[in-house]
Amino acid sequence: MNDASPVAAARALQPLISEKRRDGELRARLVPEVVAAVGKAGLFRLFAPREVGGLEVTPSEAFLTTAEIAAADPAVSWYMVNSIPACMAAAVIPEAESRKLFAEPDRNFGFSAVALATAKPAPGGFRLSGSWPVVTGCEDARWCGLMARVVDESGPRQVNGRPEVRLFLVPTEQLDIAQTWQHAAAMRGTGSNQVTVSDLFVPEALATIPGSPPRIDRPLFRNPPMVLTLPIFAAVAVGVLQGAIAAASQEITTKVSSITGRALKDQAEIQITIADATAALRAIRAGCVETYDAIWELVQRGEPLAGKAKAELYASSFYAGDVARDLVGRLYVKGSRAAFMQGHPLERCLSNIHAIIAAIEARRGFHQSAGAVLLGAEPVEAAF
Repeated sequence: MNDASPVAAARALQPLISEKRRDGELRARLVPEVVAAVGKAGLFRLFAPREVGGLEVTPSEAFLTTAEIAAADPAVSWYMVNSIPACMAAAVIPEAESRKLFAEPDRNFGFSAVALATAKPAPGGFRLSGSWPVVTGCEDARWCGLMARVVDESGPRQVNGRPEVRLFLVPTEQLDIAQTWQHAAAMRGTGSNQVTVSDLFVPEALATIPGSPPRIDRPLFRNPPMVLTLPIFAAVAVGVLQGAIAAASQEITTKVSSITGRALKDQAEIQITIADATAALRAIRAGCVETYDAIWELVQRGEPLAGKAKAELYASSFYAGDVARDLVGRLYVKGSRAAFMQGHPLERCLSNIHAIIAAIEARRGFHQSAGAVLLGAEPVEAAF
């Protein structure tokens, strides 16, 4: 890792990532040159503790870095986003296990938040069994973080009235990986294949409860997981809009309508769309960073996170994603017929932005809760 800021490093990587993007899509997995370059820049460990070589950046710095990478290829930023849970776990698990996790510090981590698998308590740990249908970057990762429900003799274990769900950190070599992602229509470069385990022993030290008190007690690791991660998903959407504006602008400035014979860049409705998209990009990016910084100030001062501050953060994150999705659609419609072809930059932006928003749709309860809290009511989402 050089002395450049993560945001500057991300911008420097954009040409390589853009050049290799189509190759990654065709192979349904990022090309080795990109994975190595991004790892060397430290971008898979933005939220990892300094003790294991992590950058331990501020949340808004991580947001802006992720958006810049996503503008070149959201699949690469998805590797980064999905590395966050293991990076955060390194501040919770014992030091010896943490160092094993980062024995190769430039590697990404696979991850799945789908907790369909089960873990049965066993002496010294758990026996893990089940499948995870989508595990981003699993083939390039040395370790994967896999969510699973704890089940004992009486059935699913409950904690505070909710099923106990843990993050199990598992060496990738112990997983069975099925090549399922080659048929994906969106985010193909993420290599999000299915993984399966059967009765795999996982030590207690590598089975963490999200939100547990950190062993490394610094501000970054005191955040509730959703407060820290949800805006980073929004950053990917912001980056896709940024990339779509660049692709559409390049397309529009060189094309002439086959129907009217006029240059696309001279048409009023197209000019308005570009203006709206550019203004929206600046607004949603600034709004997310502003609310992220407000949360960060509270955490640094050791103050409890007020409901309003969290509500504004969640509202900004969902709004950013929804606006980015809508504007990418408008840019696609205003492009030329070339955008209908598979592999065209705007076609990729359109399919990818919908896949990204679909990935966070299950968390929409936080969006509704944000509105409820801002209206003085109680959140509907228990984890708010």
